[in-house]
Order: sequence, then C-alpha cells, then structure tokens
Amino acid sequence: MTRFELATTGPPDFNLQQCFFGEHLLKIYPDKPVAIVKSEKSAIIAGCIMPELIWLAAGNINGLSVEKCLVLKGREIILYPDLGAYEKWSLKATKIKEKCNCKITISTLLEDEATDTDRGNGLDIADYIITEYKSKKIIINLQCYFSPTLQSMIYKNKSILILLNNLALEEI
Repeated sequence: MTRFELATTGPPDFNLQQCFFGEHLLKIYPDKPVAIVKSEKSAIIAGCIMPELIWLAAGNINGLSVEKCLVLKGREIILYPDLGAYEKWSLKATKIKEKCNCKITISTLLEDEATDTDRGNGLDIADYIITEYKSKKIIINLQCYFSPTLQSMIYKNKSILILLNNLALEEI
C-alpha cells in the first residue's frame, strides 16, 4: 500500500467513530447538565445564552445515537430538536435512556412557539434565540469570556451584563 492509499483509506483496522461537537467539555464540567442540539451553530449560540448547561451538537438529524450517548451515562440530558425532528428524537430518547442510564427530557419549546413560517423554514434553537434577541426579549453575551460563576449570575440577572458593558468593567 502506498502512502497515498494509506492516507486516503486509513489503516486496515481503522474504525471511524464520531463524537459530539463539544464532547470535550464533559470532562471539564462533570456535574453540569447536558443539552443536545443538531448543529454546531446552535450549540455555540445557546452556550452563550445558557452557560449553566454543556451544549453538544449531534452534527445532523441522524447524529443522535445510543453509541454517541454512551459518554453521557448517568447525566441529566435535555434534547432540543429542530422543528420537524421532535418525533424522531423522542423515539431515540427512549432508547438512549434505557442504554445510558440517564435522565433525559425533550424540549417542546420550538414546537410550542413556532409559527407556520418557522415550521416551513425548519427553525432551530439558534434561530429562536436570535429572533428573541432582535426583539429585545433576551440579552446575549456573545463574547462568552466570563467565568462560569459570573455567566450564571448574568443569566439570572441580565442587568449585571448591562452594568459590566456600560461601565467597561472587567472580571479579575
């Protein structure tokens, strides 16, 4: 086998196994609940809004699997499916709960809040957050540079972020 063939096909015993986007955070924050979304974009944006959760991305609608979720054994998990994926992820949630011995819930936020236009566009949690931000219903800390403790305080009281920004305060 040439070097080129090895580089393009991998070694004969190679077995590709994908993980969640953000999975490295599980070891850093062993006690935080986990939220799973479809896309990496959603995981990043939601992580800035709700830093009290570890936000993982499945990568695609079929990326949520029992095999990937084995690393979540014993964790509290919340699934945030995109519009149109609720039923599919609900079925997967039952299997994951059985095999991974975890507490798993599935959010109905998008199903409850979506308009007909949203449904046609396949709204995801990131789109929802951005829409809420534009309507000034939530304040987003897109910088995500605060400690987890301060991020939690900001989440509970949005005025803290306003004070930090308006007074040009920095966390030390």
